Amino acid sequence: MKIPTFEVEQWMDAYENTPGVLNISETCASSISISELVKLADDESGKSASASASAIVDYSARMTYGAIRGSEELRRNIAALYSDSGSSPGSARVSPDKIIITQGAIAANHLVFYALVDPGDHVVCVFPTYQQLYTVPETLGAEVSLWRLKAEDGYVPDVRELERLIKSNTKVFGSFI
Repeated sequence: MKIPTFEVEQWMDAYENTPGVLNISETCASSISISELVKLADDESGKSASASASAIVDYSARMTYGAIRGSEELRRNIAALYSDSGSSPGSARVSPDKIIITQGAIAANHLVFYALVDPGDHVVCVFPTYQQLYTVPETLGAEVSLWRLKAEDGYVPDVRELERLIKSNTKVFGSFI
């Protein structure tokens, strides 16, 4: 398959770290260092968290490729975040074996599309949006309809337009990925 160039990524590669350039395409918070993170962890009394910084970072950990699906500890901690406390009968639990860690949203989006979209399927995607959400389904052989948000409507989605876009073979709604 041939995936068209993601123009926003090309722009970001060229300009996102250029001094004086206002990066209006950024989708992430600015990165911080471990030292800056430790400073943010200082409590209000002024007690420094630096003393406990070694508890945050395991300097003895080997830098290996790591587990394909993400470390068991990380998946277990994420599962705990998304599980009910178990205080009520029948409460939902998320199992760590149902969690896959990816290298960012791009990889996660690819996995979702590869799992859900086949040639001949139909995908509806809000537009404008991140190019991957409509380009990847097209490269997988799906027909993509763009649900265009319009300036004259204040970019408020028109639900009647969405109803017109949905077909019998609509499988994915691209803005929820």
